[in-house]
Amino acid sequence: MNTEKLFKTFNELSPLTKEAWADFFPLFTSLELTRNEYLVREGSRVSHCYVLTKGVVRVYYNKEGNEYNKTFFTPGMFPTPLTALLSDTPSALSFQALTPCQLIGFSYYKFKELSDKHRCLERIFLKILENVWIKKERHDIQMVTNDATTNYMLFREQFPHLENLIPQYHIASYLGITPIQLSRIRAKLNKSN
Repeated sequence: MNTEKLFKTFNELSPLTKEAWADFFPLFTSLELTRNEYLVREGSRVSHCYVLTKGVVRVYYNKEGNEYNKTFFTPGMFPTPLTALLSDTPSALSFQALTPCQLIGFSYYKFKELSDKHRCLERIFLKILENVWIKKERHDIQMVTNDATTNYMLFREQFPHLENLIPQYHIASYLGITPIQLSRIRAKLNKSN
């Protein structure tokens, strides 16, 4: 675990005091996932938050055996089922490693106790929630107002190089189209370049 990089990840969200970092850092545990291994499965309860330091995690919803990709997490992001965590209910989503992954986990409840002592930690969690909300709202609006080609181009901007790391059907699911439609869009864009 690269302590300096981890500190930078949190400190960029909101400045951390040395005292807060000294209390927060001991909560961290390292976790590795192999390709296709689950961080969280639908129906499970969670008590930890995670920071992805290496790899790609997808989040999907399963309805009647069909998987619908909601989002992807790349290094520096926080693949945590926030609704399940904050409402203390089973997760409605699954979080699966699409590549070998390295993560840092920490107890949400211990973090919450520390945030009463160190307000800068509370601001960090608030900033994470704000970022998740903004990303979700923008994604929801884009999905209903843009055509598939525009959404694919936005995906490529938001997740550069991801299309070379994961199966295309995961990208198609995220975009709400079929893999054949995605192939046509990619061919059309390659032809115009």
